[in-house]
Amino acid sequence: MTRALVIPVAAILLVGVAAAASPRPPGGAAPQRLLGTYRTTLTRADVARAANPAHLGSLRWELVIVNDGYLSYPHALGVRPAGEGGDTVPFGVRADKINLQCLVEGRPAPGYGTYAWSLTGKTLRLRLVREPCKESDLRNRIVILTSRPWRKVA
Repeated sequence: MTRALVIPVAAILLVGVAAAASPRPPGGAAPQRLLGTYRTTLTRADVARAANPAHLGSLRWELVIVNDGYLSYPHALGVRPAGEGGDTVPFGVRADKINLQCLVEGRPAPGYGTYAWSLTGKTLRLRLVREPCKESDLRNRIVILTSRPWRKVA
C-alpha cells in the first residue's frame, strides 16, 4: 500500500517541477479582435521615464499579438522598435487584462505583469495594473506599452 502512494506523489512532484521550469502567465488566447500588429510613437519625455532609457533605442515601436505558438509559448506578444527585432513574451488573456510573463536574460521567469486593455476601432490602449518583473530592460515595457495609444496596422 505504501508503494502505491509513493508513485502518484512522485508523479505529482515531477509535474510541479516541470511547470516551475516553464512558467506561463495565467489566462488563455487573445480574442480575435485583439490579434494583429500595432504601432506607436513615443515622445522623448516618455523615454525619459523608462527604467533604462538608454536601451529603448527608438521612438517608433511595434507590438505584435498572436495566438500561434512561438518557441514553447502557446501565445506570444512581440514588442520591438519599428522595423527591428525585439522581445517576445508569453501572454495570457483574461477578460480585459493581458498577463505578460517576466523574463530574465530573455528566458521566462516566475511572475507576470498585468495590463488592462481596451480596443476602440483600431486604437489599442494599455494601462498598467501591476508589474513585478524586476529586470530594468523588461521594466521599459511599462513606458513602451502604456505611454501612447497603439494603432492597428495589420
